[in-house]
Amino acid sequence: MFKKRRLSALSAIAVITIATQIPSLPAAAAPPPGGGFSGIAGDFNGDGKNDIVTFTRGSAADVYVALSRGNSFSGTGVKWHDYFAAGTETPLVGDFNGDGKDDIATFTRGAAADVYVALSTGSKFTGTGIKWHNYFAAGTEIPAVGDFNGDGKDDIATFTRGAAADVYVALSTGSKFTGTGIKWHNYFAAGTEIPAVGDFNGDGKDDIATFTRGAAADVYVALSTGSKFTGTGIKWHDYFAVGSELPSVGDFNNDGKDDIVTFTRGTAADVFVALSTGSRFTGTGVKWHNYFAAGREIPGTGDFTGDGRADLATFTRGSTADVFVARSTGSKFLGTGWKWHNYFAVGTEIPQPGVLW
Repeated sequence: MFKKRRLSALSAIAVITIATQIPSLPAAAAPPPGGGFSGIAGDFNGDGKNDIVTFTRGSAADVYVALSRGNSFSGTGVKWHDYFAAGTETPLVGDFNGDGKDDIATFTRGAAADVYVALSTGSKFTGTGIKWHNYFAAGTEIPAVGDFNGDGKDDIATFTRGAAADVYVALSTGSKFTGTGIKWHNYFAAGTEIPAVGDFNGDGKDDIATFTRGAAADVYVALSTGSKFTGTGIKWHDYFAVGSELPSVGDFNNDGKDDIVTFTRGTAADVFVALSTGSRFTGTGVKWHNYFAAGREIPGTGDFTGDGRADLATFTRGSTADVFVARSTGSKFLGTGWKWHNYFAVGTEIPQPGVLW
């Protein structure tokens, strides 16, 4: 869901894995019960280049941002908010008021199921967080962000998964998310499938995808009409994101249609891409990188250079807390990864963009 209004290096260093560090980290590193984070990159100052943000959560609940210079992320990270996404809340990113600067939202989930938003001024996130919805993404549902009606303001969706597999949407008015959530699909992302959001047919309205993973590794898409997601889900790929691979979304060739990517991580650390034709994802998946996001690093996607093509980032976290970027050429991701930041998203912090399941 890399919108064109927002999207549109350094010496090569081998990617460092923290596979030996992660097992000893506190439980806060784990995804919330019932699912994980599938976030998107944000352009927090509206300059057309995606930036990075990290949420400390817990009792401190600080939020730090490092802005993209096009070839690195600036500084040691500046605190943009001192109390947001506390405890184990789920933080996500989107332009909720349509001003061209991405904001932050947090979902308390559980029984309260409140949603708070802090808007970006270009140099900080304002206030202590305003409640934009008082019952959305309850229990262990999986929240997501996208502009589902194409009005330029990002909305919120929630996936119940399991046997019901309902999908609800609350649209943004620019100052709140409307209603109690309208059911936009009654069977999508069932069981433990991984849902994702992107504009897969390039019509300006964000759609939904789901990855079955495992041995089947099917990918289904339901397109947005602006008021619902159509059909029962059409299979757009029959073998992608196999086993426990981590899938994500981005427009990697700058054709206006979001594509899919999968990270094998571990020791192989391969990255495969399948491009969107507008009605399916092509081929069996082409290897665009042969060593990125190794071990248990946290990968994500965003247009960090501002050229309209989504790139890759990976966060080592732990005590090293390096951030590496591999830039898209439109047919591959360049190099072994350039270090764009040497201390960001420390320990068990939650970075965005970042896919964590």
